[in-house]
Amino acid sequence: MSKNILTVQTLDNNGLKEASFSLNTMIFNDFIPNIIIGIRSGGFIVAEIMAQSAKHKPLLLAISRHRASTEKKNKIKGLKSFLKLLPYPITNQLRIWEHKKLTSKPVSKTIEFIPDTNELANLRGFLKAKPESKILIVDDAVDSGETMKAVLDLVRKEADPSCIIKTAAITVTTDTPIIKPDYILYNHVLCRFPWSFDFKN
Repeated sequence: MSKNILTVQTLDNNGLKEASFSLNTMIFNDFIPNIIIGIRSGGFIVAEIMAQSAKHKPLLLAISRHRASTEKKNKIKGLKSFLKLLPYPITNQLRIWEHKKLTSKPVSKTIEFIPDTNELANLRGFLKAKPESKILIVDDAVDSGETMKAVLDLVRKEADPSCIIKTAAITVTTDTPIIKPDYILYNHVLCRFPWSFDFKN
């Protein structure tokens, strides 16, 4: 459980673009990737904005690994419509409560991850075309770090040892994720993105 005070920040489409551009500036001053991998779904949206705004036009690839909590919420009929009816001060508290509940559980050190067949084939094709690549893996948010670690382990396994691989996220929400991205914009901030269940248009 986080020892720091959690805050909630809402990013509409313009806010998301500004956050992605800020992350771009931070990264590209230090590291110029020629392949950007976005973790679906939110991480890929961020990665897509970053890649499109980059002057050097890196290759863009998606890798899917959905969070278990998101899969459960997707199965609850009417949840999204109900949350949209609630004012943000209430959904902010619900977010904080859910985050504390989920992050109070121990994090698994053994992460089972079976990548999508087509995405894996695309990754291998990119790495074969550019064997000495600089690769950036992007997610929207890192909580436990399980998803980021699973994708990073996959890319490391497939990539040539000469590749340089770095990671980035808009926000890290916990004190000690099993992997902390090399580049982050926010710490201990729960971001409400345009694709979030409780985002209001």
